[in-house]
Amino acid sequence: MQVKNTNGILPILVIIFTFLGSFASPLTSRTDFDGANLNFVVFHNPPFDVFKRGPNGTFTFDGVGLDIIKWMAAYFNFKYTLVAVNQTLVEKYGTHEASFYQLINDNEIDGISCAFFLTLDRIKRMDYTSSFAWVDGFSLVVPRPGEESRLFAFTRPFQPTVWLWILVVMIFMVGGMTLFTWHINRCGLVNDAPVVNDNTHHKRMKENEQNIFSYFSSSMIYVVNTMTNQGCKEAFGRHSFRILVGFWLLGAMVLVNSYAGIVISSLTVPKMKPPIETLEDLAFSKDVGLIIRHDVLMGEQILKATNGIYKILGDKVRPYPNQILGDPFKVNAMLETGKYGYPFVRAFNDWFVALQYKKDRQCRFHSTKPLPVPHGYYSWLLKKGNPNARIFSKGFTNLWETGLIFFWGNRAIGVARAAECFDGKRQKSKAQQVSIRLADLTSAFVILGIGLGLAILCFSLEQIKSMKSLVCFIKGNK
Repeated sequence: MQVKNTNGILPILVIIFTFLGSFASPLTSRTDFDGANLNFVVFHNPPFDVFKRGPNGTFTFDGVGLDIIKWMAAYFNFKYTLVAVNQTLVEKYGTHEASFYQLINDNEIDGISCAFFLTLDRIKRMDYTSSFAWVDGFSLVVPRPGEESRLFAFTRPFQPTVWLWILVVMIFMVGGMTLFTWHINRCGLVNDAPVVNDNTHHKRMKENEQNIFSYFSSSMIYVVNTMTNQGCKEAFGRHSFRILVGFWLLGAMVLVNSYAGIVISSLTVPKMKPPIETLEDLAFSKDVGLIIRHDVLMGEQILKATNGIYKILGDKVRPYPNQILGDPFKVNAMLETGKYGYPFVRAFNDWFVALQYKKDRQCRFHSTKPLPVPHGYYSWLLKKGNPNARIFSKGFTNLWETGLIFFWGNRAIGVARAAECFDGKRQKSKAQQVSIRLADLTSAFVILGIGLGLAILCFSLEQIKSMKSLVCFIKGNK
């Protein structure tokens, strides 16, 4: 009997049936709702869904959530009705909890247009799709840091300890120069001139004692002149004095040139305040506050945390109840003030940056890199025990394969409309040298103003003293 070799035929048959099965299974397992009507709760969920209330209970709704419902309706053959979230419940529970309340307690509601992060509490109360509607990480949206004040720009080149040591050295130098001047004059060695007689010597010593303040002021002016690159003729030709002054000029040259170079660079290139990039930066920032939503997962974690950075953030926001929100409209309004940071999904943060750029034509806000926290996986929520959860899970699997969800999501976020706000190289290229502005030299004019005021005050006192002396002289002559 002849035995036929079927080893090569079986693998081919398996491949053929597997290939045909991939087409047949969706068709045979697809559920047909036969035109039934399903009701979905809708609300404002930027960036994906835009919800606006109108007069007499009317509203408009558009976005990714509506695109998904339309696709599901066409795929499973059902009709849909959009139901606005109850505003009274929103004010009482927050937007998300209000939609949960309607889904659980209203028999007419079949689902919610938005996808939610799964928590243990939500799983206990509602069913969910096993296929995700969206996957995203978390980041911060914060105001972009502005320029530091130029009022005290003249102090920035050196650290406080350097300024302290410069002051100490100047005091020692002025003291040393005053001491040398006093000693040289006391010994009658000015310009190597010999002492003529004892009366002249005693007269010089008396004048020397009276002029010690003049020596001090002259030495101070000399030291300040060298520090400001003005220069000044040395007071004496003695070697001891020249050695002291020579070493001072050597040190002053290094200090002055280092200082001048740093000041020029700091004035021509804007110095920005340190940016906020992490939760720690936001927690310890004194200029930027924190707002959270109590009805989203991260907000709940921050408010309930007992240790770590979440507890620090909770302690920061808890004293300000107006910064703990449940309404997305209020979140947007507070963020637009430029005084707060907000930890949320990257999609929302990128959308908000792009939206503000569209309004102001400048990058006022910054969406940070992803935070080191687990990604969020978002599913549709349905009534407990509803078989539609399994049905819509298959629909999301097929919808992901089309790539439409990412297309709709990226279109809603609109990063491309504000590309320069997300391009780090383009942002760095803006830090180029610019002409020194009047505002950049505010500190210099403040110093000049203070000096002028003190000079006028001193001049007035001198005039008062001179007038008193003149009056006393006139009275004495009378």
